[in-house]
Amino acid sequence: MTQSQAQIGNLTYNAADECYEALVTFHTDEGRIRVACTHSAPLDADPVDVERALISDALIGQDSPNRLRARLKPRLAERPRPAPEPKTPLHGAVDWLRRIGGRAA
Repeated sequence: MTQSQAQIGNLTYNAADECYEALVTFHTDEGRIRVACTHSAPLDADPVDVERALISDALIGQDSPNRLRARLKPRLAERPRPAPEPKTPLHGAVDWLRRIGGRAA
């Protein structure tokens, strides 16, 4: 499973617990994995160190069974389209009857 660069979202500082809290998203071939993570540090901590610690915590937590995380399936580039109905000589008439509320055979 290959992973792209992690994205940190919803970064907040919890003053009561003196820690940073964030939702880290990993984009994989199987979809997105979002992991809730924390890092104990003072409010004036170096942002680069906080970012590294949060991503590290999320990497550890993505496989832990007791961590809060979510898996989202990848988006479909194009949804499958229904097969078109075969065209017959009466196809236009049948469509016209359906539009005016009649039942076409």
